[in-house]
Amino acid sequence: MVQHVDAIIVCPVNSQGIGPAIGRATAAHIPVVSADTKAADAPVLSAVASDNRAGGRLAATFMTGALGDSGAVAVIGQPETQTGLDRQQAFIDEVTHHPRMSVVAVLNGGGVRDRALKAADDILQGHAGLRGIFAINDETALGALAAARARGKTAATFTIVGYDATPEAVAAIRSHSMLKADVAQQPREIGAKAIDAVAAYFGHQPVDSVITVPVRLVEAGTP
Repeated sequence: MVQHVDAIIVCPVNSQGIGPAIGRATAAHIPVVSADTKAADAPVLSAVASDNRAGGRLAATFMTGALGDSGAVAVIGQPETQTGLDRQQAFIDEVTHHPRMSVVAVLNGGGVRDRALKAADDILQGHAGLRGIFAINDETALGALAAARARGKTAATFTIVGYDATPEAVAAIRSHSMLKADVAQQPREIGAKAIDAVAAYFGHQPVDSVITVPVRLVEAGTP
């Protein structure tokens, strides 16, 4: 507000914590658009993000197929963000439709590799028969991959599904590691739609309060 901007596009790292700042901007009549991660209980002009619930379901569908529709799996999430919660809950909800599958643990990896590695190691130590982990982003997935390797897991017996399709994760997928699939976002489209929302506002055009961007699955054979 001190810089007298006309609009703000924000990518929250904490869905709850960003609320007061957005409230101050709104009080100053500055429109705010959230991109990628939704702000919780904050008056944004529009929330532009991937269809994260669809992404969580997509990850679960791949996981159940990879495991032959049977086995114990875990989730390493990031409850500080609505994005992480949506992916996590949609994955869990989808797994419940498969009676021979079960989610035996859900831990917070904070969205960062070192913390996710520790969370994955704790899960693997406590659940010797675990067959897979869903990670809500690729830093989490790569941490889980390191922990699984250290515990002697192999691609023949263990499956990790990540989210974001970062270059390092995609390289791991294509090397036929335990990280077998990723839900890919479209960050360019998220950014473009955020700008479009601001432009529509200043053009006195209607703006959707929620704008979702499709996701897709990346596997070893994906171009």
